[in-house]
Amino acid sequence: MKNVDTPRKNDVANGHAADVSIRIGTRVKFDASVTSAGLLSIGALVTGILLSTAVVIVAAGRKGTKSPLPADSSTKIAG
Repeated sequence: MKNVDTPRKNDVANGHAADVSIRIGTRVKFDASVTSAGLLSIGALVTGILLSTAVVIVAAGRKGTKSPLPADSSTKIAG
C-alpha cells in the first residue's frame, strides 16, 4: 500500500525548494528535495525526450519511396 505525504515547501537561502516523502509499506521511504532550477532542468529533459521520441516514431512510420542505389561502373563485373 502506498502512502504519499503532501509536499512541503521550504524557503532556502538561494530560492525555493519543495520536499516530498513517499512511503511504500513499513520499510521503504523515499525523500526528495528539488529547487526551482532543478524543476526547470527536469522539465527541459522530459520535453527533449518526448520530442525526440516523437520524431523517431514519425520517421519510422513514413512510407517513402525507396529507390535502389545507382550502379557504379567500378563495381561491374567484366564479362
